[in-house]
This record gives sequence, structure tokens and C-alpha cells, in this order.
Amino acid sequence: MFVQKKLMVIVLLISIIVVSGCAQNTGNDTLTNSSDTTSSISELDNYSLDSLVIVEQLPGGYEILGILPISDYDIYSENIIDAREGAYRDRDNFDVFLDIIELNSEQAALEFILSYKAQYEPLPTGDRFTTIHFNGHDATRITQYRISGGTQKPKYQIIWNNENLVFVVISNSHFESSSFELAKATGR
Repeated sequence: MFVQKKLMVIVLLISIIVVSGCAQNTGNDTLTNSSDTTSSISELDNYSLDSLVIVEQLPGGYEILGILPISDYDIYSENIIDAREGAYRDRDNFDVFLDIIELNSEQAALEFILSYKAQYEPLPTGDRFTTIHFNGHDATRITQYRISGGTQKPKYQIIWNNENLVFVVISNSHFESSSFELAKATGR
């Protein structure tokens, strides 16, 4: 799955480079204010997953690499309407992914999170799932361990919902702040 994501990011980057040479700015661009982090999804007019997956107030040193439609989450729910992935690079040059999955109801979103978490077995020591708080709500931090350079290092994911949308932030970094800073920056 990781190799597929990297290949999709590479294809997307090549497409962006090709298209950027053809794009012309007409000067009619409209900037939106994303500083109101208390608004709910239902208060957004004509939101699209493409616009939600683009974090306007990125943490320092982060950059967006591209947006991709994804279907990796179909195994967790049959109530998925649509899903997008934003590929980012953090300040330490690690890939970080922001996935937003739209489901047909808030209940379906909560069930999706339970199903997603069920794929993980308990850790031999410590907690795999930790409740964290940001942007006025609770989320779950998921800790996994991977071998890197002969040493076991943690990798962190954060999952939460806002109404019928599920947000998943996955970082390739072993620093918890990599995923947490992008999750906070979503404002959701």
C-alpha cells in the first residue's frame, strides 16, 4: 500500500508540473478566511473534499505535494460517499498524508472509526490508542512501531470525525508532532 501511495504521488507531481506550465492566473482569484476553526462542516457552503484536504494555514516548514482520490478505505465501510488524500511534506522532509473520507451519516463516520481501529492488535506494552484533544474535540492517536535503521521507532496516526467526515493523518516520521501539527492545522 505504501508503494502504491508513493507511485500515485509521483504521478500526481508530474501531472502538476505539466499542468502548471499551462495554467494562467486571471487575477480573479478569491481568498477565503480559514481562521474560524469553530464552524462545523454543515455550515460550509458548497464544501468539497478537494478544498477541505488543502490546509491553508500550514505549519511552518510543511508543504503540499498534491491531492489524490483514494479508495483504500472501502474495506472499513460501505457507506463511503467519497474520499480524498492530501500529500504533504513536513519540516523534516517526511511524507504526511491527510485523508478525508465522507460518509453518508455521522453514525456511519463513528462506525467507520471503530472498524478502522479494529485492524490493530493491542501493543505488548503501553497503549496503542490514546485520546488527544485539539480544535475543540477529541481524536484518537494510533501508535505503531516500525523497524528503521535496525531500531524500532514509533509512527503516529490521528483519526477523528466532524459530523459525517472522517479525518486520518498518517505520518512517516517517528516524531509525534509531524502528524499532530497537520491535524491541528486542519481547523476541524
